[in-house]
Amino acid sequence: MFLEKEFAYLLNRCYNLHKAFPLVFCGRSHFHYNTWGYAFFFVFFQICSFIGKKCGKQRYYCKHCLKTFVTTTHTIMSESHQSAAIWNEVITDTVQGHSIDFTKERLNLSHACVFDMRHKILLALEDISAKEPVILQNVSELDETYVLDCQKGRKCADNDDRPARKHGAKAQKRGLSSEYVCICTGVQRGAGVIASVVNRARPGIKEVQLVFDGHIGDGALLLCDGLNAYPLLTKIADCTVKNVNQVPEAEKGFFHLNTVNSLHSFIKRRYIFYRGVATKFLNRYNALFAISFRQNRNTIPALCSKLLHPSRSNYCHTIKDVNSWNLLSL
Repeated sequence: MFLEKEFAYLLNRCYNLHKAFPLVFCGRSHFHYNTWGYAFFFVFFQICSFIGKKCGKQRYYCKHCLKTFVTTTHTIMSESHQSAAIWNEVITDTVQGHSIDFTKERLNLSHACVFDMRHKILLALEDISAKEPVILQNVSELDETYVLDCQKGRKCADNDDRPARKHGAKAQKRGLSSEYVCICTGVQRGAGVIASVVNRARPGIKEVQLVFDGHIGDGALLLCDGLNAYPLLTKIADCTVKNVNQVPEAEKGFFHLNTVNSLHSFIKRRYIFYRGVATKFLNRYNALFAISFRQNRNTIPALCSKLLHPSRSNYCHTIKDVNSWNLLSL
């Protein structure tokens, strides 16, 4: 009788552990965990003696793929020495728009550590936006904004198109030029946000379609300014495009671009506070701006749960990915 109860307890414990910490190396439904030093074999789970700890975390061993792993393997916390509580604080500071130096001082970490953690978070936000794309429906506003090209973090080479600028300096040429990077944006009133960089200066038809293809719902009313590329979005979606500049004065209380202009102001405030964002990283920050613009008291807890809980879809990126993965090239 005792052995039957013991067997049932262990089987239930293994099942719960497997649900909480799925095995990511081989994808099989077996699991290894230390339980009283005994070795048991079940149809779906195997239990064996533990093989030590790594950075204070229980270490496991898979007999099928012959690799060791911990509970944070293939998650955003992979290869990190920091606890989930520290990651929670870094996510909070990132969404709230604090600087890396502020987070570094508050959590007593190095600048390089916080930089890598922040960019792992930004890469995860890009992954989320790709897996869960925003669909603009009902009444949505489309417009573009421009920020100065920035080579922050590296020295300008002799063959660069322009000399280096100091923080706060203006463009050498007047008006729109190749020194400006175009951010195409779309906002559904009271709902999702899209922001993406595809080119320099004014966007063309192909660039606008590339940004919004797959992001426009059927029957959507798209409000825009006089850019000629926007009316052609009707070719890739069953939508209606309306130019607010051609609306009678009496109807401008509804047909306006105030929401998307508010997004542009938000992006530029963050951009100035950061003292520029390296252009190669700009689409990562656009994913952050899209979430931060609509943030409320539930945004950060929900995001921390999605990124840090090991049983959720993992968003694993290494430090090498920080400087090489999906960089913007214009």
